[in-house]
Amino acid sequence: MKKSIFILAFISIFISCKDDEKEIYTQSARDAALAEQLTLDALKEVLLITPDFVINETYTKDSNIIVSATPDISNSTYPKTITIDYGEGVTGILGKERQGKLHVTINSGTVITENLKIEFDEYFSAGTQLIGSVNHVYDNGYESEILDDGLSLINANGTMKWNGTFSLTPNSNNGTVNISDDSYNFTCNTVGVDFSQTTFTFNSSTEHLINFACTHMITKGTSKLAPNGEKTQTVNFGTGGCDGTAAISQSNGDSKSFTF
Repeated sequence: MKKSIFILAFISIFISCKDDEKEIYTQSARDAALAEQLTLDALKEVLLITPDFVINETYTKDSNIIVSATPDISNSTYPKTITIDYGEGVTGILGKERQGKLHVTINSGTVITENLKIEFDEYFSAGTQLIGSVNHVYDNGYESEILDDGLSLINANGTMKWNGTFSLTPNSNNGTVNISDDSYNFTCNTVGVDFSQTTFTFNSSTEHLINFACTHMITKGTSKLAPNGEKTQTVNFGTGGCDGTAAISQSNGDSKSFTF
């Protein structure tokens, strides 16, 4: 009887270990997608708000957002730092809530066709705080670098880090002058530490399609992702939908869907 119990226990442990081996690790993929989206969402906000403010020397489209400049916007001196202040919280298009400040350094009044540096100041987007700054160099799109020690993202799951470079090139303006429905091609070469403190590399293998009209703006494309201690994964963000779902596949054929 004791021998039978021992054999059953051994089989149970063996099956459990095999199940653990088959389990695909999704944390790094979800967190890398979050970092990508929130970083690009901040750029989208800058491109939506700052040009209107520079041209009209005021911003009136949302009275809850306070926009200012140093030196003053009426002063012809550049560079300027423009501050977009969401205060204690503003719900914008697509229902996303932001609070805190974005500081944007510009070198002329063109904004949408010039270099931009974006700094996060007590800034929260959809419940996640971003700390750090990103430099966007304009060349018919953006060649961007996360500065210094990288971005920190803090929310109820803890703290993660994201660092590296990425590029963003126009894909379509959908026939309108409003960039809120524009789409872009995105490539990246990045590293990070996810919320569970696992290090990872996250490099695009085909261009991601970034659709500014979607809450989950990564709608297409693939990346190679390698969490430390885990198998290298291919992350597939789909074929263009706004549903916020993706799939991970491994070289052994195992795959798993996840939401981001």
